[in-house]
Parts: sequence; structure tokens; C-alpha cells
Amino acid sequence: MRGFRKLFFLCSAAALLLWGAFAFSAPPRFARAEGEALLSSCTTYFSEESVGRAHNIRLAAERISGIVLPPRGSFSFNAAVGERTKENGFSEAPVIERGEYVLGTGGGVCQVSGTLFHAALEAGLRIAESHPHSLPVSYLPPSLDAMVSQWSDLKLLNARTSPVTIEAFCGQGALTVRVYGTPDGLKYRAESVTLASLPLPGGEEGKEGLVSESFLCVYGEGGELISRTRVRRDRYAPRPDARESERKTAENARKSAKTRVKTVDFCICFGYNHQVTSGVPLPRPAHGGG
Repeated sequence: MRGFRKLFFLCSAAALLLWGAFAFSAPPRFARAEGEALLSSCTTYFSEESVGRAHNIRLAAERISGIVLPPRGSFSFNAAVGERTKENGFSEAPVIERGEYVLGTGGGVCQVSGTLFHAALEAGLRIAESHPHSLPVSYLPPSLDAMVSQWSDLKLLNARTSPVTIEAFCGQGALTVRVYGTPDGLKYRAESVTLASLPLPGGEEGKEGLVSESFLCVYGEGGELISRTRVRRDRYAPRPDARESERKTAENARKSAKTRVKTVDFCICFGYNHQVTSGVPLPRPAHGGG
């Protein structure tokens, strides 16, 4: 009787373990077709300390992962990810706007589009639309970034006769985008070339701008270069040091305040009943100031 109970217990435990392995293992997000292989992979890095930006990167990566482009099929990053709004799940984080870093909803999403852009190039996908940032980015070489916004998109075209699958995932501050499909016997490599640097105006401190180009190099099975085609030519503006910019802004504000004080004193001495600076009335002081 004891032997039967022991055997029953062991069988039950084994069945429970087997059920747990199937019940709690995460199923694959997509099943790759037979004959598909890794065509390309691109990994970029980000800081986990910027919580909002890291969240946006993960969310955008989840939105594009598992998408299959059929033969002659097209892909729109904006359509796949959706609007960068709080209602759509995105958080506030720094974004580049008109050559400046400002706080905006969806900051960090461009790192996902840029990483996909690089992987798509090296998978042999055609680029129907891509745009540079106004400033250089740290996570990708110049002219290999891909800025997306309400008005700018990243669009891809699968010109192959077989489908390709996009996979994207994050882990420990790293974002990886992979493209799977049927190899065509060619190797594609993206290349970035810096042509010139753009100094900051007036000897300001900060990061220089640059002029750059990106190329797609295609190699044959024997490693011979078949073609080298320019993808983009871009101009990135110089960026003044944030502390230097703040110092100059404060200095200009102090100079402006002194000018206004002198003009007001002059007006009072001559008995004017209103304040004028260069023909423009000075604003009235706000209530509750101080």
C-alpha cells in the first residue's frame, strides 16, 4: 500500500511539473516560416534611469515586434506604433524639436525607428521614407538615424518574393531589432561617412554639428562589392553647451533689465507719465509677483 502511494505521489508531482512547464512558458509572438533565417540585427543602447524614455522605447518595440511584411508589402512606423500621446500609453521624455531638447510625449520612440531603419537597410529592405534629426544622436552613426513625428514617418518596402518578419525586444538598457526572411545570397551593410564638421557660432562651447552621408553596400557571395548606393545626405546643427546657453540667456536678461531701468529713470526725470523703451511700452508688472 505504501509503495502504491509513493508511486502515485511521484506520478502526480511529475504531471504537475509538466503541466507547469507548458502553462507558464511564454508562447512565441510569431512563428517564423520554414526556411526563414536571420537577415540582419541591430542593437542600440539607452539609459534605464530615464524612466519615461525607457518606457516609450519598450512600448514602441512591442508595437512593431511580430509584424510580417508580405512580398511587395509596405510598412509604416507611425501606423504600427500609433500616435505618441498619453492616451496611447506613452510617457513624457526629452525630444528634439527645432534644434533643442524639450520635454514631449513619446521621447525615445525615434531610437526604435532608427534601430529598425539600420536593421532594415542591412536586411535588403527598400526605404521609401526616412528623415534625420536636426541634431546628431548618440545611439546611431550620422545619417543612420530615423526621426519620426506627426508629420514624418519611416516607411519600408519588402521587394522580395518572400515575406520578412520584424522582431524587436529590450533588456538591460539594450534595444535589439532583428529581421528574418529567406536569404537571397547577398550581404547588405550600412555605412556612415562624416564629410565636414560645423563649428558653433561666435566661439561658443558645445557640440559641433556635421554634414554626413549614409550608403548601402551590397556584397556578393564571394565577398566582392557589387554596389555602393547613397541613402541620404544630412546636415546636423551644432548644439551649444546647455550651461553656456543658460549663462548667456541670464546675461542677456540682466542687460535688458539694466537698459529698461535706465530708460525708466530718464523718462521720470523728464516728467513722462508712461514708461517707454525704444518706442515700445514696457509691460505692466504682474499682480502677486515677487
